[in-house]
Amino acid sequence: MTGLRFLLSIWIAVFHLGDMYDHAGFGSWPIMKAGVARVDIFFVLSGFVLAHIYWARSKAKFHFPTFMRARFARLYPLHLLALAILAGLVLAAHLVGKGDEARNFTTLGLVANIFLLQAWGVPGAGVWNFPGWTISAEFFGYLLFPAFLWIAAKLRHRPWLFLFLSVALVLLIDLGFRLLLGRTMTQSTADLGILRGASVILVGVAARVVFETWHLSSRNALRVLLFGALIAVSGAFFGLTTAMVALGGALLVIGLAARDVTKPTSGVGTGLDAPLMVRLGGWSYAIFILHVPVFMATQNLAGVLGTPIPINLLTIVVMVGLLMLVSALAHYVIEEPARLWLRGSSRRAQ
Repeated sequence: MTGLRFLLSIWIAVFHLGDMYDHAGFGSWPIMKAGVARVDIFFVLSGFVLAHIYWARSKAKFHFPTFMRARFARLYPLHLLALAILAGLVLAAHLVGKGDEARNFTTLGLVANIFLLQAWGVPGAGVWNFPGWTISAEFFGYLLFPAFLWIAAKLRHRPWLFLFLSVALVLLIDLGFRLLLGRTMTQSTADLGILRGASVILVGVAARVVFETWHLSSRNALRVLLFGALIAVSGAFFGLTTAMVALGGALLVIGLAARDVTKPTSGVGTGLDAPLMVRLGGWSYAIFILHVPVFMATQNLAGVLGTPIPINLLTIVVMVGLLMLVSALAHYVIEEPARLWLRGSSRRAQ
């Protein structure tokens, strides 16, 4: 699962690099159209892993304040770093007389980001580190997580019904967006993306409940994960409902988990559990939350030096390499120490 996070985060970073600086060229490649599946697979993966930790494996009673502190410790330090980098770029723009170029970076939008409200429809909130709407949506899902666990307990012995109902809920919300707001759920990010995130996280929880009783062989696990990937990517590529992407993501994650479980007997895994992939996966959140500030800072610095960076294969490799370097440093110097300190505070309080 950690290795999958790395692949998804790099895919998102490369997509945004093209979308931001070469929209009509590299950013318009057909494979980029399928990219909307990345975020929803992230949500499914989040629900699956949280249910695995707090429902399937936990022997202790669920303690909501401790859970929320752990989630806050996981998300907030690097989120704050990303905002600080962007705030520095905005301030620098004003100091050099280019304030007009930063006029969309409003104080209201910044405040909404600080309080993780950037997916609640606050005007201007989506401009500041725009991929960050997903952590706002995730946090909303965390607030609802006790209800998700209650549903999981009630439908534990009817896992397929749980998965069906969770996917149906995503479909209903998508239809509501289309009828009431005139847009699809996949177009909902800073504008009420909280509903998208929370509902797809619920699909991930249901996927973990299904995994509890669906004992797949190694070969069948591979079939399920490939079929799930096909459904998710096809649904995203052809602009179909988010429910289809969520269902595909659920099958993909179930297949990956089953492949991992059967590895000791089959001797065949996915390669995502290799030590290098696990290490890179540890940097995945830093890659995701910092890629826009890093790309913007790099391009702005190049512009000041009078050498704007063109987007081609070489510069993509160089900029992604720079991003990974910054992300690794942020992970080891800021993310992990801050997370351990905040969670340590929770343990001391208990």
